[in-house]
Amino acid sequence: MSNLRKNYPFFFLDKFQMKTKHTSLYSKLLLTSLLIIAISTAQAQSSEEVLTKHFDQTLGIENLDINNGTVHTNEFRILNNKHRYYPSDNFEIGKVNYNNQQYYDISLKYDIYKDILVYKPKNSDIISINLIQDRVSSFMINNKKFIYIDNLFFPLSPIKTGYYEESISGKNFIFYIKHHRDKREVLKGASVYNEFDDNYEYLIKKDDAFIKINSKKDIIKLFPEQKRKINDFYSANGKLKNNEETVFYEKLLTYLSNAIENNTK
Repeated sequence: MSNLRKNYPFFFLDKFQMKTKHTSLYSKLLLTSLLIIAISTAQAQSSEEVLTKHFDQTLGIENLDINNGTVHTNEFRILNNKHRYYPSDNFEIGKVNYNNQQYYDISLKYDIYKDILVYKPKNSDIISINLIQDRVSSFMINNKKFIYIDNLFFPLSPIKTGYYEESISGKNFIFYIKHHRDKREVLKGASVYNEFDDNYEYLIKKDDAFIKINSKKDIIKLFPEQKRKINDFYSANGKLKNNEETVFYEKLLTYLSNAIENNTK
């Protein structure tokens, strides 16, 4: 958070107090009322979130650092609603940590073809902005948390720089999903269209290392003490794995996390 945003509560009070140093009892009562309202609101949300939202509203979000970036364009004509965005082609309300500053209740969508987070400023029906990738440390959209991972910090791991969904934080591991969409050209009449197909990578961070997951063998190698449970889960959920692989892995890793936690109690 910038110094102005960090120090805003004190900055605001200092300015208020300077202007009201020799004012009437009415002004003092007004200040007290404002503080009471702020405290009451903070009971429902964190004080940081409340004050940050108030600051952004007062300053005008169009004047904040998050508006730095390139204009987003959608140059592809698509068929069958097979677009490049997560979770949908529409903007959704989320939050983002951008350039070490937290922004709440803003319009976002995730271009998973180019691995770019797209932000739409308030009161703008036309312009949307590609946020600079390495300035986005994390964001929340569709009730899912994504974090930015730079492979420069993990040179020996099979990981690409970019955004990863932090799906499950287990007892001694974290399960990540890398979302991507592959583009295909489709000829319809004399025109060329595009369709984007889902593609996923699955990684587990364990003992400060990232391991790519492609098979049951990979899971057993990571959790050998849970081999029987892993085999049983695969046997009981083969259809789920074939039809909804991402859901399968989420359920499996949740199951293993609970098993590991129960064994350590």
